[in-house]
Amino acid sequence: MKTRYVYSIESLPRLINAMDAARSCGVTDDDLAVVARHDIELRLDPDAPEPAAHGQLTGLLAGLSAVTVPTLGVSIAGAGLINLIGNAMGGWVPALAGDTVDDEVRRRFNDEVEAGGILLVVDTTPELHARVDAALRGHGAQPMDSNAN
Repeated sequence: MKTRYVYSIESLPRLINAMDAARSCGVTDDDLAVVARHDIELRLDPDAPEPAAHGQLTGLLAGLSAVTVPTLGVSIAGAGLINLIGNAMGGWVPALAGDTVDDEVRRRFNDEVEAGGILLVVDTTPELHARVDAALRGHGAQPMDSNAN
């Protein structure tokens, strides 16, 4: 069984080095997550999805375009349905993709994240954790109170 550990890292270069160190210890990318303000996440991944409001706006635009483009043959009611589907998908698709980890950690360490802190979340077995912990600390990562299983 894996346990979740959260580390605070002071800069993007140190984060990249810490992630490489965790991988070299046997941690897979599926067991690593980065939690930071959206502007910081965009520096790591320019294609990072916007927060949940992005999905809601996409649904609204899809519904409006369906009404304004008559060749689609969608009624006003159909456009409303498209809007509702887009709105709902903005909420549950990220959860299916694993963003619930991000949300749990973001809620728990909100002050740190809003202050510009970068958090590295590592899910690992207790047997592997000692090695990963030593490697991460060697790259400047500071463990947070991680009892967030």
